[in-house]
Amino acid sequence: MQNGAPPRCALMSKPPKPQSEEPRSEPEIIPPDHAERGTERVRLYIAKPSPLGLILVALIIGFLSAAALVVLLGAFLFLLPLAVLVATGVIVAGLVRFYFRGP
Repeated sequence: MQNGAPPRCALMSKPPKPQSEEPRSEPEIIPPDHAERGTERVRLYIAKPSPLGLILVALIIGFLSAAALVVLLGAFLFLLPLAVLVATGVIVAGLVRFYFRGP
């Protein structure tokens, strides 16, 4: 702040917008009857789901949940013997270290 210099954060900020400046363009609101030619209208109708559709969605969600559970249990059953092997190795290493330590 020497020689009347502005603070550093003031140099990084955007310059203030003058109040007298008006927007360059205003948004144009086009009524639905006067849409531009060449543009396609797409209407999307969403119907209420039927009981069969609800049953199918529930079955799909159930099958996906069961598949995820099988994958997680498979990973657990794969990693469980590894964890037992590591724990056994740590215990054996501790006992061997204690045995060879000597008096």
